[in-house]
Amino acid sequence: MNAIGGQDMAGNYFKEPLTFIQKSIENSATISNNLHNSLEYSSFVRLFEIAFNFLIGKVFFLILTVATFVWFRLNFKEKLRAVIKNSRPERVTHYFLMIFVGLFAAYSIFPNIRLNWNDSLSVIVLCLSFYFSWMFAVSTNDIVDEEIDAVSDPTRPLIANSLSKKDMKESATIFLVATLISGFLAGYTAFFFILTFTALYYIYSVPPTRFKTIPFFSSFIIGLCCLTAVLAGFFLISPFKYVSVFPSKLALAVVVIFFLGSHIRDMKDIEGDKKAGIKTVPIIFGDIWGPRVVGIFASVSFLLIPIFMGSYVLFASAIPASLVVYYFINRKPYFEKYIFRTYFAFIIASFLLLIWI
Repeated sequence: MNAIGGQDMAGNYFKEPLTFIQKSIENSATISNNLHNSLEYSSFVRLFEIAFNFLIGKVFFLILTVATFVWFRLNFKEKLRAVIKNSRPERVTHYFLMIFVGLFAAYSIFPNIRLNWNDSLSVIVLCLSFYFSWMFAVSTNDIVDEEIDAVSDPTRPLIANSLSKKDMKESATIFLVATLISGFLAGYTAFFFILTFTALYYIYSVPPTRFKTIPFFSSFIIGLCCLTAVLAGFFLISPFKYVSVFPSKLALAVVVIFFLGSHIRDMKDIEGDKKAGIKTVPIIFGDIWGPRVVGIFASVSFLLIPIFMGSYVLFASAIPASLVVYYFINRKPYFEKYIFRTYFAFIIASFLLLIWI
């Protein structure tokens, strides 16, 4: 009897976790991203096997990411520190916010969506994929912009000699591989938008296209990059994977708002862009009117948010933010960090207004 009882206990011990995993897969809002349409007529067992493999793949990828970080921390501490310092955390946070804008938009259209731990895992992997893609863009951009950074930002790792060109190329390769793996694990729709995001930033920064040298069109590409992050978040949990499901008004809002607001990126590189012969808005309009035009663009981008959202209570946060941003853009000396602090403060204030009012 003891032997039989022991077998029953062992069977239940292994059965319960499997049942828990099976239920989480069945009730997942994101697992459909990992199942291709060609599997529509496959058996339940086959579908479960594929879903389970993707689930375990995400878990292993997170473990591998942490293990890789620890390995570099132990063996290349200074180089790892230089890479992390060069990550532009404000911009990374911005793209994470764009993903969550997409998630929120999907939830507002499909309020019956229920997320479980499996879905949370997918969101984390998606965010990591955009982070790695961003770091690939940073690495390739710094290699190409070495001459500009020597004038505008001597703290960049290539200029400060904390990383060599070989290091930057190797890190770019690592980040690109990590982008592709994590994007694939996040799902087919997410993978498509990750590839689009990566390609847009590549043609933006790297010759022969290097569209960042074309005024206004370069900002349009940044707007498209923001849109891809929103779309990735939206279709990660949306039960329908059709473009027509995504609100066209939101797509227009994201592109227009960040087309206008993204001109602030040129303010810190004015001297370097002048030396490289790149015509940006601050250079085209001159030392006096350049910052004013950029400030107007940025201010208008804040004021458009309540209009596109149809929530005029947000003017309570948008108007102060637009004035503060205009001031910091025209203030001498110019510090970009104050622009991002204002932007994040606006996001928090707007969120609180929407909750309380």
